[in-house]
Amino acid sequence: EGILGFITEATLKLTAPPKNATVLVLGLSDMDAIMRVLERIQSTASLLAYEFFSELAVSKVVEHAGVARPFDTQTPFYALIEFENDSESIEATLFDAVEACMEEGWVIDAVMSQSVAQARALWRLREDISETLTRWTPYKNDISATVSNVPELLSRVDAVVHQHYPSWEVVWYGHIGDGNLHLNILKPEALDVAVFKARCGEVSKEIFEAIQLLGGSVSAEHGVGTLKAPYLGYTKTESEIEAMRAIKSIFDPDGILNPGKVFPLKQA
Repeated sequence: EGILGFITEATLKLTAPPKNATVLVLGLSDMDAIMRVLERIQSTASLLAYEFFSELAVSKVVEHAGVARPFDTQTPFYALIEFENDSESIEATLFDAVEACMEEGWVIDAVMSQSVAQARALWRLREDISETLTRWTPYKNDISATVSNVPELLSRVDAVVHQHYPSWEVVWYGHIGDGNLHLNILKPEALDVAVFKARCGEVSKEIFEAIQLLGGSVSAEHGVGTLKAPYLGYTKTESEIEAMRAIKSIFDPDGILNPGKVFPLKQA
């Protein structure tokens, strides 16, 4: 975010695109199942992506973006897995892993892409979520936790929101492989936008306290900026924040690099 210095040189390493990328969508019983499936499957193939989204996310995309459901069965959560399918043995091994997960009760239904077109269609289930949700003026929060704590974080945040506003819809999706989650609270149709934002702000502190308790981050992959600057203490200790301020004062003693971001100007 430009608070600790500035880039003078960057080196970019290119890599060959994956060969025969195949997409697998799994219908899962709960969030704990998503983590167990990740542990089981990541040892069987070279995973290119491991995404998740809730049933509410799927229903919104199907209804408003014209995307087809992956299968008839509706499940609480879904995982989208992309892997490099460069041999029949890898596909067979992955099939065996999925069957084992079904026997455990973690996976309820599954579909694997058989063509590039089908793979793209399955990806739309994940990629169309953000744009689809804009019609509800959602309260968005990008947060993260260590991978093992993701299920508990979702449970705690859902509990906070529904304790205050039981009828509000909460949509989840994100990158399970690295613990980055996209929280979207949808505005009820009859509620004024300003009132909605104010009420969401009231529960933010409790959400961030849950994140802090689990050693997560209030900013995840999108930085702190200005909106989350007051909540930096939920992610960093005071000594860490002081160290960051000290580094900034060395490279930017006058506070002219991205002024006001993360630290108020008087504290830079």
